[in-house]
Amino acid sequence: MAILIVAALAVIVLTIYSRLTAMENTVEPHQSSITLPAGARVSSASLGEKGQMLLLVDHENRQHLWQLDRAGRLQQQIEILTSIP
Repeated sequence: MAILIVAALAVIVLTIYSRLTAMENTVEPHQSSITLPAGARVSSASLGEKGQMLLLVDHENRQHLWQLDRAGRLQQQIEILTSIP
């Protein structure tokens, strides 16, 4: 009889644990907006494993590499300049 009680409790605990972890793994769609400078355009975009976004922005004969986090906040900006010898 004690084995049945232990087995029933184990099933209940495992069920509760699996439901809680299933809720954590469901991510609802997220919408963000990014403001670009006037005349700028995004020439390339890619998404990282953890939801980061990498944008290649063309603006005034220069290129900028923008790294944004999951919330759409700018984390790093690199300006790519072309040198003419």
